[in-house]
Amino acid sequence: MIFKNARIITSKGILEADFKVEDGKFKEIKKEITPIGEEKVIDLSGYYVLPSVIDGHTHFNSRFLGAREIIPTADDYKTGSEVALAGGITSFINFIDPGKGEDVLKKVKEEIEKASNQSMVDYSFHLIVRDGEHIKYLDEIFKLGIKSVKVFMAYKGSMQLDDENIMRTMRKVKELGGVVAVHAENGDVIDELQKEYGNKEEAIYHALTRPPEVEEEAVNRVSMMAYLTKAKTYIVHVSSPNSLKIIEAWKKKGAEVYAETCPHYLVFDESYYNRPDGKRFIMSPPLRSKEMRKELVDNLKNIFTLGSDYSGYMSVYKDKALSYIEVPNGVASTEFLVPTIMSLMFDGYISPEHVAEITSEDQIKLYGIKGKGFSIGSDADFTVIKREDWVVKDWHGKMDHSIYEGVKFKAKVVKTFIKGELAFDEDVKGSKGEMLKR
Repeated sequence: MIFKNARIITSKGILEADFKVEDGKFKEIKKEITPIGEEKVIDLSGYYVLPSVIDGHTHFNSRFLGAREIIPTADDYKTGSEVALAGGITSFINFIDPGKGEDVLKKVKEEIEKASNQSMVDYSFHLIVRDGEHIKYLDEIFKLGIKSVKVFMAYKGSMQLDDENIMRTMRKVKELGGVVAVHAENGDVIDELQKEYGNKEEAIYHALTRPPEVEEEAVNRVSMMAYLTKAKTYIVHVSSPNSLKIIEAWKKKGAEVYAETCPHYLVFDESYYNRPDGKRFIMSPPLRSKEMRKELVDNLKNIFTLGSDYSGYMSVYKDKALSYIEVPNGVASTEFLVPTIMSLMFDGYISPEHVAEITSEDQIKLYGIKGKGFSIGSDADFTVIKREDWVVKDWHGKMDHSIYEGVKFKAKVVKTFIKGELAFDEDVKGSKGEMLKR
């Protein structure tokens, strides 16, 4: 199959070229390819192509351990991968969260099997290290092909890991050649601020008890640990532009530390917490001020990757929470990752080269993903995008609400191909996902 007249977004710029797909792989890429015989041709004139889009931050098939009940995410691997396809995401990396006392290896193997049976796109995993006991499992986890972990510096009493065990985790992951992802917020300070404000119901208190400073302090502290341990460290969902400055300073000292942000921090601000349905938009870190959102957008050059941080919970669980503290955290951004970053590209906030890097090429480098990208012999995964103004009125998956409802974008995903096969074209056609090789 030959795709002609494409405008392909790469780290070297927009390449106007044809490409040929054979046996699910990119077979040929050149200025012009002449069809042989009755070879099928698809004309992509007027469209942009974004190859191998990877969402390195999802929480499909997960749960929120609330004070009164365990709350499941709206989407599992099946519907989550449908959402991914509709958003032009061709692979994702999901978090596995073994609860305290849960058999870690058993949990990991169960999640691998579920994704194998359900996912329509290729997938991999990060392991959440909840306590020091989990470190002893890392040798076996890495042998299963999972070569990244996540630690939390927040959620005191549940997920928060102390500095000693963060350092121990970093040293072990460094030894194994993997990556440490970090949720960087100072959990002890947040806990004190929550006590100070009490169990208020209004969503704005979520932002007041998690100010930018608690993120910035944690970013500085964990970057220092990354410097001392020489561990490859990936700070997820950076919401403060000051955090980016801190990360850049540590990188200049020699720390191998990278920043991820999420679409919602580039589109929305904390005024959403003053809406009557504000609890639906609680995530951690919280949305920031309009000024900080704008500054984050203006500093996209310092963002290494873009991840959706999918953590979608149905409105019934959000709305019935008695206080902001009880609200299950997260929004569903997977479907809108590509429209967000491509719209920003069309508006001149980010170069095509950097779009290719943060959505694909740098993810591949960071996580050591094999067989992906835009090169001869790689899987022919790619997204076809149209420059078009449109307003979000509906979405895919099981979520019954979206923070993106009513948002106007300038870029629309029109087709998603997985290994050369059409998997999304207005409707999800489907495909069969496999575990990423790392």
